[in-house]
Amino acid sequence: MTSSKTSFAFEGDVALISVHPVYVEKIMSGEKNLEFRRIWPKRAIDTLVVYATHPQQRLAAIVQVAGVVRVSKTALWRVAAAEGGGITRQALFDYFEGKELGVAIRLGKRIKLGSGLPPKKVFGASFRPPQSFRYLSDTEKLKVRALLEAAR
Repeated sequence: MTSSKTSFAFEGDVALISVHPVYVEKIMSGEKNLEFRRIWPKRAIDTLVVYATHPQQRLAAIVQVAGVVRVSKTALWRVAAAEGGGITRQALFDYFEGKELGVAIRLGKRIKLGSGLPPKKVFGASFRPPQSFRYLSDTEKLKVRALLEAAR
């Protein structure tokens, strides 16, 4: 599931997401096959660039989006239990407190970016991690692809 030699086309929409390092590790080990979000766009996102938050503060992985599920937190828990949510029921319910519907992003092919890449190389000195997500521009996609190739 994790591979440093797998290629990504970076076609379609690419989004940057922030994830706590413990969950990045679970994503890369295959224990976590879903990424949960309180909000997510209707527009399809094909690829995720995963930013590992403090203390790592690095671009940690690139992940293909295999699908998106928008349902109640009870239904999300059933999906998580069946597919590997990498989160406890209590943590999931706490995260979605006050929300009628939540989102589970099904994670496909994954590439670990070694020990991580500095986000400022892609996004510039004014980089701020997104709360939920943000789309990458075509220029940013090219920079991520170049850094990925250089890291191999």
